Amino acid sequence: MIRSILLKEGLKLRWVFLAALVVNVAFCVKVFLDIRQQMNTEHAQMVWYQAVHLQTVFQYQMRHLPLLTGLALAAAQFVPELLGRRMRIALHLPVARETMLAWSLLAGLGHVLVVIGTVAGLTHLTMTRYFPAEVSLSALATMAPWYAAGLMGYLGAAILLLEPGWPRRLFLGLVYGTAAFVLMTGLGYGWFTPALPWLVILLPLALLGVFEPCRRFHQGGA
Repeated sequence: MIRSILLKEGLKLRWVFLAALVVNVAFCVKVFLDIRQQMNTEHAQMVWYQAVHLQTVFQYQMRHLPLLTGLALAAAQFVPELLGRRMRIALHLPVARETMLAWSLLAGLGHVLVVIGTVAGLTHLTMTRYFPAEVSLSALATMAPWYAAGLMGYLGAAILLLEPGWPRRLFLGLVYGTAAFVLMTGLGYGWFTPALPWLVILLPLALLGVFEPCRRFHQGGA
């Protein structure tokens, strides 16, 4: 049954996942070409000065991509189920509701993490080609809250789509929207680094937060 759940989720997500992967990789290539052009047209010392002393984040143009990726994958995964009323049928299958939802969420999060991991890998390759490893690690630490916003966006969208009550939906939308906004507001390298350990706590809590709206959805809004 678990294999069937993962296969079903993979079929729903495949095209949006591929589109998101292509867009994210395209932006990574753009950042690489931008840095290379600066290295060729300006003095390398000037580009280093921008990166190290002025703390210019070359990936700043990509800060919204993880969030948009998470939202798109959540929509692709849950909207067809809800519009076709297949979600209620799925919740009556001979498998525990929590088990089915957990594997569905893990499938979606897995797709988000593949995109994030690809971006992180390409970012590391780009930065280590032109800068010391410390600058690359600082860039990845700077992008970590953007990645967290993508995961939070996926989980928040899942909660909003499953939550049957509009008052709760509006409140949860405000909470998750504020969290995503905070995760993307900083400037400069490593601005969120001191708070990164808190994400290790908050993201699992956000994952667990999906189960209660699913219960209410299953029970008709109770």
